[in-house]
Amino acid sequence: MSIDLRRSRSLKKPFDIVLASVALVGFFLAYVGFSLGGIWIGLGWLMLVCEGILAYGVFIEPQRLEVIRYRSALAKEPSEWIKIALLSDFHAGDFRFRDWFARVAREVQALKPDLILLGGDYVCYRADTISELEPLRDLQAPLGKYFVMGNHDYFDAPEKIVAYVKGLGYSDLTNSVVDVERGGRKLEVLGLDDPWHGSPMMKRRSSAETAHIILAHEPDMLLDLKEGDTDLVLCGHVHSGQVRFPLIGSLRPIPAKLGRRVERGEVRINGVPCIISNGLGECDARPRLLARPQIVLVEVGI
Repeated sequence: MSIDLRRSRSLKKPFDIVLASVALVGFFLAYVGFSLGGIWIGLGWLMLVCEGILAYGVFIEPQRLEVIRYRSALAKEPSEWIKIALLSDFHAGDFRFRDWFARVAREVQALKPDLILLGGDYVCYRADTISELEPLRDLQAPLGKYFVMGNHDYFDAPEKIVAYVKGLGYSDLTNSVVDVERGGRKLEVLGLDDPWHGSPMMKRRSSAETAHIILAHEPDMLLDLKEGDTDLVLCGHVHSGQVRFPLIGSLRPIPAKLGRRVERGEVRINGVPCIISNGLGECDARPRLLARPQIVLVEVGI
């Protein structure tokens, strides 16, 4: 079912007003602390540190795009290696626009991936913001470009989002399998629909000897898998919590039944290995802290 949020206002302006208000209160308290002197100077320094963390999370870390690399042998004795670029959680619209995705596209192309996989959440709430992803059209990969949908893509006119991403040159892999070949070796790639708003349909791998991966948006699909169903799962959705602190981890609950077990990076659930992307964009809240936006490059041996 599609929820019509096309008339919803962008959250960017109200969120920035709240941030500005918090910053002003912080500066006022810092001023009061330093003015009173004595032990109150500690309050002043504490407020300045908090202001610095806030400024870093809002203006600096969200721009610190990183490439994180993984290497996984899917066969016992791989003779071929395939570079897969995983891009997920774009959230075009509220806080991310065309210039950001142009930068992402340049970074991805410089990596010379063999295969490009898009993991969903192309927009926040409004389908018309999908046009911000136009720079992704320029990406090239010799073994193909594929995509699946995320939960946010179903909020408003999902058919328009599918059509637009297809128009960028990507093939819809939702509940489908594609065979990728190199050097006589085959890799099966299964794409799954979003479990929250779509209808994921698991398909059996052709054989245990053929390398197999699953592209999905949301990591809770691991609950429906057992060891041997696939060699590797690639997904996003959780943004690594988006705002994290040392030792504490994510400050907000991870939006998954598996919770902190699928917070970030490499995990193994029910014997199935999974790589989870931090994503490229933000929705509802602007800051990132210890959860930089990511391009994930996975080199798989087949």
